[in-house]
Amino acid sequence: MPIVEGRYEAKLSTTFDTIEEGIEEIKRKVEKSRRIRIINIPMTLLHKLMPLLADKDLKIILPIGEKPVRELQELGEIATTKARIYVEFKGKEANTGSVSFSDRIFNIVWMGDQIFDISVMEYSKCVKCLLDTFETSWRYSQKWQKPLE
Repeated sequence: MPIVEGRYEAKLSTTFDTIEEGIEEIKRKVEKSRRIRIINIPMTLLHKLMPLLADKDLKIILPIGEKPVRELQELGEIATTKARIYVEFKGKEANTGSVSFSDRIFNIVWMGDQIFDISVMEYSKCVKCLLDTFETSWRYSQKWQKPLE
């Protein structure tokens, strides 16, 4: 933790002003990263990210009930969650998911095709803990085989 003006300082997270700003920041991070973990994000967002996910160390856990399209299966390892993952957001039950990197995790609150909020966790201890949570979720998800050539 760096010392700034004689005291320890740590930036924990950012909440984006607009959904578009959050999506653009996710895209920038995807382009620069090698290892990416995605869990329970809206399929519309996943389709926007697909062109950027080629040649990455990639694992994706799709939302409950979703099945991967062939193009998605060709990008990396795919599973579907068996659990309902949600948060209470402003009095409504909404899905929650994330796009995870080694140094930050983008949290996405959504329902259907609508994204309500995007924030990013930047505190390294929390990022490590949340990546460990992904690995546990992966273990208990339904795996999809890559399509035969």
